[in-house]
Amino acid sequence: MQSAARLLSAGFAFGAFFGAVAVAGYIALNEPAPSARSETDAFVEEQTDEHIPTALGVTEGAAAPAEMPPDVPTVSAGDTPTPQALRSLESQITDLRVRLSSVEQSLTRVLSASETAAKAADETRPPAPRTAEERRGALVAAGVDPGLAEDLVLREAQRSLERLSLRDQAIREGWLGSAEYREELSRINADARSLREEIGDEIYDRYLFATGEENRVKIDSVIPGSAAEIAGLQPGDLIEAYAEERLFDFSELRRKTTEGEYGEQVAVRVRRGGRVVETWIPRGPLGVTLNSARVEPDR
Repeated sequence: MQSAARLLSAGFAFGAFFGAVAVAGYIALNEPAPSARSETDAFVEEQTDEHIPTALGVTEGAAAPAEMPPDVPTVSAGDTPTPQALRSLESQITDLRVRLSSVEQSLTRVLSASETAAKAADETRPPAPRTAEERRGALVAAGVDPGLAEDLVLREAQRSLERLSLRDQAIREGWLGSAEYREELSRINADARSLREEIGDEIYDRYLFATGEENRVKIDSVIPGSAAEIAGLQPGDLIEAYAEERLFDFSELRRKTTEGEYGEQVAVRVRRGGRVVETWIPRGPLGVTLNSARVEPDR
């Protein structure tokens, strides 16, 4: 009997102990835990005592602003511009406006002068001949015999009409561009000689000028270290002859530089400031930019 009572008392005590442990665990699980301080929170809190940059100023310890010119007043954060600083800024703005206006006026004068020169050149340039009579008169004025001038104009007109008729027939019959068409076109041009060959270089030069055409090759610029610079050619030079052959168009010069043996020395004649300059240059690329010019030939 006593043994049973002791066992009952021990079981009761053991159950009470486990109940107390369970209640304590439940309370611990349901009690709100204190919020943890993260590294980010700590960083933010540590920064709260420092100044935050504003739109016009910087905080202490930040990089210094770029140095301002001595004549430009500076304005710190929270400062109100003084009347003296405002007057200085207004004066500088006025000075900039005056300078800009001066530059615009100079540019306008330069453009106006260029336009005037171009207009004057166009006004003095005779129109190209549009009729057979005008072409005949231009040839005679250049020094061509009137009989030869008449013959040249008639022959050129005849060839033009034959080429037009051939093209029209080939289009109608569907053989334009064929071997037959090219053969017929070659037949028409077989006896044709260029006007330059017919009248010679000197008269041809005067004819180009009389009809308003460009008759000189002009150097616009020279590439440093090029064959042209080594030979002494300069911007503005008028190239009149290359390898002893007269030139009237820059396409002729480009063709001449690719002929013959590369690197062989050839004579070049240029007109510079009213005088003739002769030099030697290796055949090949000159190293220049070219343009055309209209110059009255020497009589």
